[in-house]
Amino acid sequence: MKIDDSIYYSPHQMASFFSIKKDTLLFYDRIGLFSPAMRKSNGYRCYSASQVNELDTILTLRDLGIPLSSIKEAIGSISTPSFVSLLENEEASIRQKIADCKARLDTVGAIKSSIREAVEAEKGRMYTARYPSVPMISMPIRKIGKDSTSDEAWQEAYSKLIAKIGGNTIITIGSIVPMEDARRTLGSICREVYATFPGPSDTKIPRGRYAYMFFQGSLDRLQSFYQSFLSELGRLELDAKGSIYEELTISSIVTKEEDEHVTKLMVRIG
Repeated sequence: MKIDDSIYYSPHQMASFFSIKKDTLLFYDRIGLFSPAMRKSNGYRCYSASQVNELDTILTLRDLGIPLSSIKEAIGSISTPSFVSLLENEEASIRQKIADCKARLDTVGAIKSSIREAVEAEKGRMYTARYPSVPMISMPIRKIGKDSTSDEAWQEAYSKLIAKIGGNTIITIGSIVPMEDARRTLGSICREVYATFPGPSDTKIPRGRYAYMFFQGSLDRLQSFYQSFLSELGRLELDAKGSIYEELTISSIVTKEEDEHVTKLMVRIG
């Protein structure tokens, strides 16, 4: 049936058809997106019957998330190819948003799993597991003393690390301690600060079999943590390779109570 354009509707009627406010119609008129077909001498707006379909198209595209600027650009010369192109562009945008949300969801899950493991693990017990490679960024710590790393030097390296990451979400933060330094100073000296994040990164914690232990309490007890960790490696005759990763799994970011802080020490084993 052909639309009878001799029929006109008031702004109130048009708004009621689509359950929108009259202010929406006024706004669309103001930005040049959708204007009334006719204005009476008293300035009263009138919309033609065919404009019902036009407004329906605009609102459908809007509800699909397409920006009004894009709708305005396309609506004047809309055709089947241009309409399909508009939908394809929005489809690509939605897929990208889904991918971004999936990445954020994975990151949230990784952070939650890390904290949950630290809470539930038996403290001071040696665990072993195979880990995949994990993207990371590291920053060398300025050397000050032979047998210790100052809080100032660590914080300086940490600040540079945060700047280097540039807004990426961090999963874990920690220090890298070469095994020979760990044995000599019981963790009093570390060479690098590192952070794991969703990546990608050219630098990774290598995949392989790792030995690890969780320790609860203030970092003031770090030397006793290392002493227990190294002693257990020896007792179990585990062949440690490379550096120890000292991970601050539950830190002041998670809880202000130092007695609830948890440090994870892990090292690759043969």
